[in-house]
Amino acid sequence: MEKLSRGLITLLNAAAGLLFAAAIAINFVNVVGRYVFHAPLFWAEEVTTLLVIWSVCLMSYRLTANGEHLVTDILRPFLPASLQRALLLAVTAFGVAATGFVAYYAYVVVALVARLQQLTTVAELPKEVANGSILACFALALAGSLVRLLQMADTRRPLPGAEPAEVDDAILATEGAK
Repeated sequence: MEKLSRGLITLLNAAAGLLFAAAIAINFVNVVGRYVFHAPLFWAEEVTTLLVIWSVCLMSYRLTANGEHLVTDILRPFLPASLQRALLLAVTAFGVAATGFVAYYAYVVVALVARLQQLTTVAELPKEVANGSILACFALALAGSLVRLLQMADTRRPLPGAEPAEVDDAILATEGAK
């Protein structure tokens, strides 16, 4: 499963990078068109925004699977290792439930705008492309959370992505000052 997860992360990183590069290219062409030829691309801002949003949303799997997402981690450093694992399991399980809930309702919204055949205001793209980014984001975060939960269930392994380097350094500095 780890090999599959790493492969998916590589694929999503590449896709996010390509989308972000496309957004930069469109922005560059729009700036040149606007200030050199006085003919901007009327759809550039909307498409650029969508591409950047999609590039960010595609990273949600990696962030959750590796434990790189934002988390308030005030108590954990002060708990014994067994309770740290239990806390992380509980938080990750809650994350699975929360991302599943949001992914479901994002699907409901995407299905609705698809059925209504709504279009974006300027570029007239199907709105399911725009709203689909939220569905993709939370579906990928759900998959990443499930992978992380399965990794954490194996008690022989160290906690995956448990401590960012900055937290390790801060804890060591605090302990050294005592």
